[in-house]
Amino acid sequence: MSDFGKRALNKAQTRLKVLDAVYRLSKTSNFRDLKVKSIAEETGITEMTFFNYFQKKEEILKYMMGIWALDLMALQHHNPLTGEAAIRRVFKHTAEQVKKHPRLMANFVASLLTSEIDPMANVIEAADRFLLHPDAPELYEIKIPSGNEILMQHLAEIDSTRDHTRTLLHLASCFYGDVILADTAGLDIEMLYTNSLDLILQNDT
Repeated sequence: MSDFGKRALNKAQTRLKVLDAVYRLSKTSNFRDLKVKSIAEETGITEMTFFNYFQKKEEILKYMMGIWALDLMALQHHNPLTGEAAIRRVFKHTAEQVKKHPRLMANFVASLLTSEIDPMANVIEAADRFLLHPDAPELYEIKIPSGNEILMQHLAEIDSTRDHTRTLLHLASCFYGDVILADTAGLDIEMLYTNSLDLILQNDT
């Protein structure tokens, strides 16, 4: 049994249902072309109810990436890694997400470029975390780090005496740029990430 109230759990379930609806709809439609009405109908809620959970459509992408970071925290909780191994897992985890939802990940990057959403990680409520990871109560209240914070932590584990700002910039360019390249050129994202990481980690660390 959870310690969360029925109201909090219902809200969390609705948010996750909205995201699942977008996952389904994005298989046949570009996210930019999706209407809030269609997302609401696919979820089984009204448009008015939708806006109780997300101020605008693009916030769903931010929510998706908040869950991406939460899932990484869960992986680290169950199987701790450090340094280069941890960095490579970040990108492997991301590649899996891109393969599952290629259009959404490309639209997330595009929304960052057009300032439709800000790059800070979304706040994932404790009830949402419980529904996603009921076996990891340690994750319910702690701050979810941004992607840059995760990468910088693991770079420091490789060498805590160095300034890793340049390497972080290269990793961020790889993280976002390879998603667009995979989407536009039809290339395998995991292969792109692996090749980029081999170059960056060999030359910068």
